[in-house]
Amino acid sequence: MKKLGLKLHALVMLFLKWGWPLLLADAALEMARGYPDSAWREALNTAAFAWVVCAPVAPLTLLVDRRRREKTMAKLCGLREGDERERIVTGEAARATLLLALSLQVILLALSLTSVRIAWDTKAPPKAKHGILSVGMGFSSALHLDPFGTPSADAQKGFLSLGAVAPNPGETPIAGGFLLAPSAFPILLLMILAELLAFRAFATSRYSGDAP
Repeated sequence: MKKLGLKLHALVMLFLKWGWPLLLADAALEMARGYPDSAWREALNTAAFAWVVCAPVAPLTLLVDRRRREKTMAKLCGLREGDERERIVTGEAARATLLLALSLQVILLALSLTSVRIAWDTKAPPKAKHGILSVGMGFSSALHLDPFGTPSADAQKGFLSLGAVAPNPGETPIAGGFLLAPSAFPILLLMILAELLAFRAFATSRYSGDAP
């Protein structure tokens, strides 16, 4: 059973390595000629869908297979943990990269909560400024907890003023919305938690001497 699983895993990895042109070809044909309307187009679309379904196997393999992980890092970054000094350098680089990634993701998380509204006040006095810029932060479960970006009609109707001051009767809205799509909020939050948990798990396994 284990040998069968290893063979199946090897076939999936081989398909991921050489099958990505099928995905590009299917996407290009769909953009140029619309949805599949023949048997060979259906087969191509099925193969592309199979590639997408199998795609998570590659990062999961890197997560659990130390040999593949180190080989991939050597190819991507030119780093090899051949001695103690190289392991220290790799550890420092990993910590710095983790902090940089977390900082960028926290900034993007804040942008998904920040709304901006630009309006023109027609009832302002002649010498007063007519342009209004309103910036605020707000959270809506209908908007920020839906990873597909399909909020209800009521939530969609009110998202321009979410986190910003209510418009005056004489204001004419020009533009407004969130600086980053609210649907990115759960994805970014999941990524931050996954990175923290993974780093802690790998660090703990290294200290205990049973690293994968």
